[in-house]
Amino acid sequence: MRMNALMLPLWKATEVADPHTLPAELRDLIDGGWRTGPAGALLLNGCYGDGSGWRSDWRAGDIAEHELAVNDVGIPCDDLPAEREPFLRGAVARSRAFADAALRAAHGLPASDTLVAIVSVGVDDDFRTHGATVKFATERGGFPRTYGELERFRFEAMAVLDGPGERDRV
Repeated sequence: MRMNALMLPLWKATEVADPHTLPAELRDLIDGGWRTGPAGALLLNGCYGDGSGWRSDWRAGDIAEHELAVNDVGIPCDDLPAEREPFLRGAVARSRAFADAALRAAHGLPASDTLVAIVSVGVDDDFRTHGATVKFATERGGFPRTYGELERFRFEAMAVLDGPGERDRV
């Protein structure tokens, strides 16, 4: 697991949420599982659907780019407290629980040992509008180098989880 300095205090201050308490749309994505898509990409079924909305001529060198585009999940935060610190802690806890559960659901699939979850929570003055996202990709062809340099993100608390159980380690 890697995280930037903006994420570290939030990560340490959060309690891990029970995946069963996640909003229904996140539970549905987890329950929907994963599939192997074009060029061996790992894709959340609920994000990819039947594939009709996505191109299928993916090259192996671009797998991660396509996975990031498909597996880009906005974390619902509208029900979290309006105050900055409780909101940010809630967004991180929810993102952690979702990321961990989704990584666990992918276990055993081809290339799942290279699957990572990228957690992003906006921490600037517009934190409520920015909210939180979790993206998933395999660290294969086309994986962006920017996620190796998380300190470059100045308005987002960022973490890259390498596998299930990463939520508990700092």
